[in-house]
Amino acid sequence: MHHIRCIAWDFDGVLNRGIENGRFVWQDQLGEAFGIDAALFARRVFGDFWAVMRGEKDVLDHLRDWQNEVGFDGDVEEILNFWFRADAKPCADVLGLVDRVRHAGLMQVIATNNEDRRTTYIETEMGFSRHVDAVFSSGRMKVAKPDAGYFRHIETALGLMPHEILLVDDHVENIEAAEACGWHVHHFPENGHGALADRLRPIL
Repeated sequence: MHHIRCIAWDFDGVLNRGIENGRFVWQDQLGEAFGIDAALFARRVFGDFWAVMRGEKDVLDHLRDWQNEVGFDGDVEEILNFWFRADAKPCADVLGLVDRVRHAGLMQVIATNNEDRRTTYIETEMGFSRHVDAVFSSGRMKVAKPDAGYFRHIETALGLMPHEILLVDDHVENIEAAEACGWHVHHFPENGHGALADRLRPIL
C-alpha cells in the first residue's frame, strides 16, 4: 500500500454507525417522536430517493411531497432536524484510525452518497471537516455511487490516479464499482474494525 496517497472514507456505515442489521436506527424512532408510521415513511420517502441523493431535488421538497400525500400536519423541517441529530453516531474506533492516518501524512476525504443539507450537517455540526481534507457527496457532485462518474470526479478533483486512492465502504456494489475504476478497495462490514486496522497497518 506504499503508493496509496489518499483514503476515501464512506460515511454511513463506516465513519458513522447509525446502521444496525441493515436498518437506519433513527427511522425506528420516528413513530414515537412524530406519531407517524415509520415503516410507511421509509418506504415512501426513501423508496424513491435518488433524485434527492443526486442533488436534483431538495430534500425538504421531497419531504413536503410526502407530507401532502399522507396529510401530515407537522413541520417537515423538524423531521429533517430530528433525522440529522438522531442519525449522528460517529464511530470512535474508525475515527481513531482516521487520526492515525492523518499523522502518517496521507490525504483523507469523505466519499458519501448524501444530499447537500446533510452533507453540510456532517461537515459543520458533526465536525467532520476537521478530520478530512475534503468532503465529496453525491448531492453536490450530481452523481452517486456506484456510478463510475462518481469516482472519476473525485480523481479529477484531487489530481490523483485511480491506483493512488483506497475506498473504505460498507456496500459491496460500491466496492466493486471503485475496483473496476482502478481504485484500491476495502469492504467494511459491521464490526469490521479489526480487519480494517490490519489493512491499514502498513501505512500507520
